[in-house]
Amino acid sequence: MPRRKRNAPAEYGGFILTFEPGRTQWLQERLHPGVNFSDSFSAFDWDIEPRELVALALQQDPLQIHAFAMMERMHGSGGSGKGKMRMTKPLLVFDQPVTSRMLAPLELDSLVSTPERLKRLDGQSWNQFIERLQQLRPADADRINDIIALRTQQHRLPENSQRELRLNEQRDGLGLALDIGGLDRAEVLKSMNTERAPDATSVLDLLDALPVHERTLLEHDSRIFNRLLGERPVRVATFDNGDDRSVRVIVTDQTDLETVLGIDLLIYNSCYDNYVLLQYKRMRKEPESWSYPIPPSSDLLAQLQKTKDFKTAAARLNLAPSPSLWSYRLSHEPFFFKFCEQFRPNARDESLIPGITMSADHLDEFLQLPEARNKRGSTSVGYHNCPRYLNNSEFIQLAKSGWIGTSAQSSEFLKDVLSANREGGRQAMLAIIDPPQEKSAAGRRR
Repeated sequence: MPRRKRNAPAEYGGFILTFEPGRTQWLQERLHPGVNFSDSFSAFDWDIEPRELVALALQQDPLQIHAFAMMERMHGSGGSGKGKMRMTKPLLVFDQPVTSRMLAPLELDSLVSTPERLKRLDGQSWNQFIERLQQLRPADADRINDIIALRTQQHRLPENSQRELRLNEQRDGLGLALDIGGLDRAEVLKSMNTERAPDATSVLDLLDALPVHERTLLEHDSRIFNRLLGERPVRVATFDNGDDRSVRVIVTDQTDLETVLGIDLLIYNSCYDNYVLLQYKRMRKEPESWSYPIPPSSDLLAQLQKTKDFKTAAARLNLAPSPSLWSYRLSHEPFFFKFCEQFRPNARDESLIPGITMSADHLDEFLQLPEARNKRGSTSVGYHNCPRYLNNSEFIQLAKSGWIGTSAQSSEFLKDVLSANREGGRQAMLAIIDPPQEKSAAGRRR
């Protein structure tokens, strides 16, 4: 019996998109290269992919195409019940619109879409349209190809190896640090070049268009780093908003990521003069939910004991800082654990790893509860048995506002914890965050 042929995947087809008159006028006034805007699209009458290509028509009778762009799915619906898509940079705006007469013999007028009623061009018609567009605008042909390539470009690692697991943990740590520092996480994480992963010594090697330095640290940063992690070879990446916010991420690059068992993110916030240590743990997909098993031999238990030793030593010396506008904490707990889900293939390029974040105190208390053990007596933490935890947004807000963390006076004891973790096969990355010190609440009243 002859083998049945598999159907080849259908060729991709995008959209020619227009809007209602008021929205069209708004776009005409603002449309220029580099613009970034969003609009709601109905989720009831069309099936959208995470990334779509669109030609923007700001006049329909006769048809005139003014721009070409990629749009990607945004998180949530803004309460509208509709999917939301955002035009992403770079947005190609033509010097002069491309008219239906220029596109002849292609007949596209009947295929123009609105956000409420979309008509996807079939693959053949779309390819003919792109070919004709590039013939009409040869100076823009390469930019059109660049935008088309964005649709299938991957900025996330699939976690098929130990190296990719560790790089994704570092990527998440970088994203958290940027959020805590009030910088643009999406712009940085979308610049990841995953093709470099096989040779990368850290996540910094995956960043495009960013100077990563192998150099002596700034004197201030060097004191912090050497005090906690010792004098070791480092790589540094600096991120800022061009004004009053900066984040510097420092990693050592002497350890093969294939042999690293986990990542520790150490955050120092210069405004609050405090430290937070986030230790990454990988959950497994169990029948009931994502969970992290904790057998009696788990290194997590030894790490929890180290945090208790730290707090005992710090309490003995009473190392509280002098009172100031920035010194008060809801919790002086510096130790947090993030139990991460694994790779989600449909996650957005700029998204953080979802998971369960708990302080060491909370985790230690939870492990004493009967809910931490299943019917067979095994201990674990996961969504099925731990309803109270910090999600990414909650942890970021607490760290960003200085409500958690230990004072700089405790750094000598913190060094012991980091040293023990390093001996246990873990690798640290340090994020130094320099936000502005606002001495009034004028900027946050609501």
